[in-house]
This record gives sequence, C-alpha cells and structure tokens, in this order.
Amino acid sequence: MDDVFLRLEEELCAGRPAALLTVVESHGATPRGAGSRQLVLASGDTVGTIGGGIGEYKACEAARRVLQDGVSTLLAYDLSPGAAADIGAVCGGTFTVFCQYIGPDAAACIGAIAEYGRNRRPYLLLCDMTEPARWAMAVAGPETVCCGDEQHGADLQRFLQKSGNGSTYKPQLLSYSGKLLYAESFFPASRAFIFGGGHVACALVPLLARVGFSCVVVDDREDFANAERFPDAEDVVVADLEHLPDFHIGEDDYVCIMTRGHVGDYVVERQILPLRPQYIGVIGSRNKLHFVREKLLADGFAAEEIDNTYGPIGLPISAATPEEIAVSIAAELIAVRARREGREKADAKKWRAADVPHIRLP
Repeated sequence: MDDVFLRLEEELCAGRPAALLTVVESHGATPRGAGSRQLVLASGDTVGTIGGGIGEYKACEAARRVLQDGVSTLLAYDLSPGAAADIGAVCGGTFTVFCQYIGPDAAACIGAIAEYGRNRRPYLLLCDMTEPARWAMAVAGPETVCCGDEQHGADLQRFLQKSGNGSTYKPQLLSYSGKLLYAESFFPASRAFIFGGGHVACALVPLLARVGFSCVVVDDREDFANAERFPDAEDVVVADLEHLPDFHIGEDDYVCIMTRGHVGDYVVERQILPLRPQYIGVIGSRNKLHFVREKLLADGFAAEEIDNTYGPIGLPISAATPEEIAVSIAAELIAVRARREGREKADAKKWRAADVPHIRLP
C-alpha cells in the first residue's frame, strides 16, 4: 500500500504531527496529477512526491510552515508561460495542493486507511476543504471513520448516505451543497503472479513492488522460491506447476509466465487461460511461443483466446539482460494497468494503434 499513509500512521502513533500534501486538482501539463501525495515530517524529512521541481519545493516549504502554526491551507500553482516567472517553471499547466496539518488526534482515521490497505480492502477517502483550516476527513470502507472538524465531518456523513456506499471516484474535487470536497477511491494493489523464479523474476519483482503491484512468485523448486530470494514479494509459493493451487486469480490480476522451459510455460498457461486475468504475458522466442500455441490449440482453446496473451512478454525495447527484460515487462504492466484504469495518455494510444507485431493487445 501507499508508503505515505504507512509512514503517517507511524508518526501519529508516536505522537508526532505531519503535513500531508495532496494534489487535489490539475489541468494541463503538470509534473503529477490529482491523487499524488507527499508527507513532510516534523523532522524535516519527506516521503513520496508530488512531482519534484520548484512546485514541490515551494509546497514543502509551505508544509513546514504549516507544521509550525498548525493551520492547513490550499496552495495554487500556475506553470503557464505567463506565470513562469513566479516559480521558475514553464510546464504550462496548473495544479492545486491541499497542505494539511495532521495531528495525533487523527490517528484513528489514518489507522483505518493503513488497515484497509494491509487487508486489501477498497475504501473511499473524502475530505471537506471548504474551510481548509477546519478540514474534515472521512474514510469509508466496511466501516466509516471520521476525523477533523465535527460539523464538517457530519456533512461528509450525509454526503455518503446520499451518494451510496457503492460510489467510486477518480481523484477529483466535488461541489456538494456549497461545499468543496475532495474524493478518491482506493483499491487493493494489483496482484502480479510470476510463475518461475529465475533471473528475470529476481529483477522483475522489486520493480513491480515499487510501482504498486503486489507480487506472488510461484516455482516448483524450493531453491528458486523462497523469501530470501524474493524479499519484495507478498508471497512466495512452492507448487507443482502441473497442478497449481487455487490462487483465486481473476479479472483484476496480472500473470507473467516465465518458467524454466516451454513445457512449464505450457502447463501453466493451460491452467491460467480459463481464469481470464487482466493480463497474461509469456516469455520466450517466437518459436517457443508457436510451440505453446499449437499445444493449446490441440487442447481446444480458441485461437483468439490464445492470441490475446502478450508474447513475447514485455515492450519491444531490444532488451537483452534479465534486468532489461524486467524493465520491459514492468513497463508493459504499467501500460496495461493505466489503460484499464482510464489513465492512458494520447501518445500511448497512438503507439498502441501502430503495427507492432511484438505485442498483441486485447
């Protein structure tokens, strides 16, 4: 889950306040979009980023002032050419940051966020910023926990009752009964199942863990499937590849098949295809993939179903070493996830529309 909230929980439980920077709105070209966060600690250290550069520098300066006076505020930054002299940037966009003083009295609210993250539970984060110095926050999951100003907190409760528990929101500002609200839905980290614990897997798992994937590594050899070899994995499983346990793989999950040979890849893909995960990528040469494809066709799988897999796995960046191949795979998973979440940018759509025979996209 988000390191920012985990560290914030730790600080509050230790009785130390912190300043939370959240990009609540952005337009045009900006370093990061809405939902980006950075934590400024009482020690002066920071966790996370809202994009770097002069904008982040000035926001962190403001956060340190907020830590001194205890008064939250909204910060607006204009990166357009006409305003560039103000902060020395020419990106061209604008963004708004909520600079939020959070004291130990908010520990229960932040603790709920951390707990939902640890237990892979979805939740909705709401913040009333109508009066930034008197903010209120609600964390709505299996239970709803509020903190901050009590009056504004009651208004958030009414908003939740009116909107319904099933409502989801991309990071955005909302107007409700004359109030300024920030809403953001959180979902469990995408799970990435890596079948095969070889060199590429060793390079891939830490990359995926750093970009928000929860990794499960599976191999039939104990020497290749252990926590010491994969310290960044959520779980490491030794299993018979021909008879995989039920991992409850579904449409939200990502699967990378990279066992030690074509037979292992075939038996794993044969069991994974019916589960229809969001992504199936298979490592290997085109000759090997052709062998696996023919075996799957003989098993009765439709050609369209097989061809919706990504193979050879990874973006076509001429990767050669295990580390380079891992980068290409991580980039491909990031691209697929962004498209699924509605965050795909125009230039990515143009690239995807090009004739790139290396990759088959659903």
